[in-house]
Amino acid sequence: MFKKMLYFVVILAVSANFLNAQVVGKLFDADYANKNFGEVKNFVEITNSNLKDLLEKAGDYIMFNINNGTLRALNGKRESILGSATSNSEVFYKMSTSQVYKLIEKGGKTTTRIEMRPKTLTVTNGSYTLELTMPCPPKC
Repeated sequence: MFKKMLYFVVILAVSANFLNAQVVGKLFDADYANKNFGEVKNFVEITNSNLKDLLEKAGDYIMFNINNGTLRALNGKRESILGSATSNSEVFYKMSTSQVYKLIEKGGKTTTRIEMRPKTLTVTNGSYTLELTMPCPPKC
């Protein structure tokens, strides 16, 4: 009986972790992104090597923000990995690091642009753009 109960608890825990793992962000053709998410207002370009270093530090999720031309990045728990938030209410845009890795691979360029658009932040490499990110707050 104890073994059955233990198996049930383990299966339940694994299922809960699987359900909580959410992929945030989707890749689009860059032309589609320009037409549907608005023109880029400003951007910061980063080498893929430096971006991958940030992704490794971040874990499963990374959040970006651009302030006065400076890129800032937080992990999924809003802990600083590059720069810092000026307040807990400052909006950063959350995305899955797996999607950023996919973007780098598909885009094929050596640098990636973190872009502010009228109502969102996007990440572009080559002819691909990552969007459908989550603003944090409110969705952290």
